[in-house]
Amino acid sequence: MKLNKGTSFALIHVLNGLMQASQIAAQPNAPDVRSVQRALQRLVELGLVTKQGSNNNPKYNCVYENILQTSVPAKLFDNDQRPDSQYRFQFIDWLDSLNGSELDALFPYGVNVSETKISAKELEHLTVELSWKSSSLEGNTYTLLDTQLLLTEGVRAKNRTEFETQMILNHKDAIAFIMTNLELFRSSVSFATLEELHKIIGKNLDIESGLRRKLVGITASNYKLLSGPQQLREQADKILGIISKAAQPYGRALLALSLIPYLQAFEDGNKRTGRLLANALLLASVGRGFSLRKTDARSLSIAYLSFYEFSSLQSLDVILKAELKE
Repeated sequence: MKLNKGTSFALIHVLNGLMQASQIAAQPNAPDVRSVQRALQRLVELGLVTKQGSNNNPKYNCVYENILQTSVPAKLFDNDQRPDSQYRFQFIDWLDSLNGSELDALFPYGVNVSETKISAKELEHLTVELSWKSSSLEGNTYTLLDTQLLLTEGVRAKNRTEFETQMILNHKDAIAFIMTNLELFRSSVSFATLEELHKIIGKNLDIESGLRRKLVGITASNYKLLSGPQQLREQADKILGIISKAAQPYGRALLALSLIPYLQAFEDGNKRTGRLLANALLLASVGRGFSLRKTDARSLSIAYLSFYEFSSLQSLDVILKAELKE
């Protein structure tokens, strides 16, 4: 049994903190209360929520460990009337309540990732591919060959903009910063380190450094972001604490890849910063990274939407494992 329009509508509202069918049925574009009750019962059967209290007026609570692993059909994002999703403090607090072993258990990784030191040739290959793919995912039109010539020979593509060229160079600089400061990514990751990564990524791209001070939106998503620097900083520290607490490199990388863009602490460049942090954590621990070269832009977008709106990491988990598979 997979999520459908009815169950997804109910699940988003339970994730948003509504615990009763009558509350969900009162929301915009909601079906009648009996339809909501049936949807909630299906969610119970799927193991995504629990039912508590009397049958006359039960309350429903999220089972986050199962929601994280549930598959979200891409067709659900074609529904323009799906509910808005809020920043989920309870979900982040639940992650924060777990110890390192419990966090690792959420993201079992069966692919062999042995600890090695990355060679100079491997680092050059990663730098070129990651700089190209990460920039391409942001609309940069540099080809892989253009990127290789720029980063290894210093040849700027004549038919590309200065903005695009700078974006590529910033990725190279960010990777150089990581490799020079691997100790910053081996234990607790500080906000100062995250901020420095973002600063390098946004250099000369008209991206304001530091915590964002205005509300921004995510294209094609109904996810409503937090606003206010104080709240953003508090949640940034909590999220970095969660990432740092995970004991295994894979779990740390997956959490960074998902949670940094989820918070959107900065004006722009959050996904790039998350990708670079995830790579830094892997480079500092197992001597390898990933470029997302095997992943198309639509699949990655759907994976992020699944996390933003449904708190599901299943698609991002699949993508990262495919990238790291020998």
